[in-house]
Amino acid sequence: MVKMRAYSQDLRDRVIDLHKTSKYRIKAISTLLGIERHTISSWIRRYQKDGDYSSKQHLQNGRKAKFTDKEKIVEFLTANPDSQGIDIRDALAPGLAMSTFYDTLHRMKITYKKKSQSTKAGMKRLGNNLKST
Repeated sequence: MVKMRAYSQDLRDRVIDLHKTSKYRIKAISTLLGIERHTISSWIRRYQKDGDYSSKQHLQNGRKAKFTDKEKIVEFLTANPDSQGIDIRDALAPGLAMSTFYDTLHRMKITYKKKSQSTKAGMKRLGNNLKST
């Protein structure tokens, strides 16, 4: 599929101005400017609907987040500080794929990998034992 470059805003303005004068029908504007009728019709429809007929090229919507409640995650982590990602997901969004949930946490700038207190205490004891030998 060949990507076409967007028509200039100046050309779009001329099309809308010609249409507003009511002197030209869409077919006449199409012939005069060498633009497809469907393109002109879509610009006019968008102009009548929102007042905006600018180029939609390079505008990406991206995916909609399936889970967006950051407060629930923070509350859960406050109550359960040693939880792993899968525990958080199972409690708050059980139907969500793990990879999607991890992406969601990343977008929310929430880190979910925490060392548990027992691991920290074990490492401290191990360090003390190494020093005494």
